[in-house]
Amino acid sequence: MQACIMAEGTVEQAIETPAAVLEFPVSRAPGLIRASRTLAPLERLDVYRGMYELRLVEALKVDYPGLRKLWGEETFEELARLYVAAHPSRSYTLNRLGDQLPEFVPQVEGLAKARFAWDLARLELAETVVFDEEESAAAEAGAIAGLTEEQWGRLRFQPVRALRMLQMHYPAHEYMQAVRRDETPAAPRPRKTNLIVYRRAHALLHLPMAAPGYALFEMLAQGCTLAEGMEAMQEAGGGSPKQVFDYFRVWFEERLFSRVEIW
Repeated sequence: MQACIMAEGTVEQAIETPAAVLEFPVSRAPGLIRASRTLAPLERLDVYRGMYELRLVEALKVDYPGLRKLWGEETFEELARLYVAAHPSRSYTLNRLGDQLPEFVPQVEGLAKARFAWDLARLELAETVVFDEEESAAAEAGAIAGLTEEQWGRLRFQPVRALRMLQMHYPAHEYMQAVRRDETPAAPRPRKTNLIVYRRAHALLHLPMAAPGYALFEMLAQGCTLAEGMEAMQEAGGGSPKQVFDYFRVWFEERLFSRVEIW
């Protein structure tokens, strides 16, 4: 039954797929399900096939409420069905069903506000990934207190697991915040946005960053030393000691690092 439900095409084609035939011959398929007063056996099986697609669409609605708000229910459902046909579920869980949706959006012609929608989809995917990530203990600011200048240059920082970084053409996080307030916001105008998406105390949070701070954090997240990160920060237009101090004060307050080491 599972093989038939997950197969593409009509129900008649589903019972002939290799996965289904491996379990029972085509000739026996109609006899495995009883007829009802109004439906033949294969018609009853087809009801479950339709319910399965609806379940996948509902899962995508949960993961992408921003896109639903942007396009409306009808357009989003049409997109979701196209996506499910192109990227059927291959896992026991639906948590990762929508992982390919951000890259699928630009492939669909005729979608309104497609450039913004791509950023919005990327943000919503990052949020679902962050929400599902394992919890990790956060390092305290005392870990970098009292260090010499030479030690500072050799510091390496590891971000918490429940964190992702995004560079977007639109402030999609502002749109999402309005959606969660049950508002109906207009799509924002383009504005380059550097964003850290993270989880703290079971809450999803956004931290917009200026280019220098984002460049520094990105280098640290890649395993570079603080000295290397500060070089990237200067290339992005910043790098003063006060800027570095202010960034680290916020980052430790927001508990974005899980480990600090001197190399």
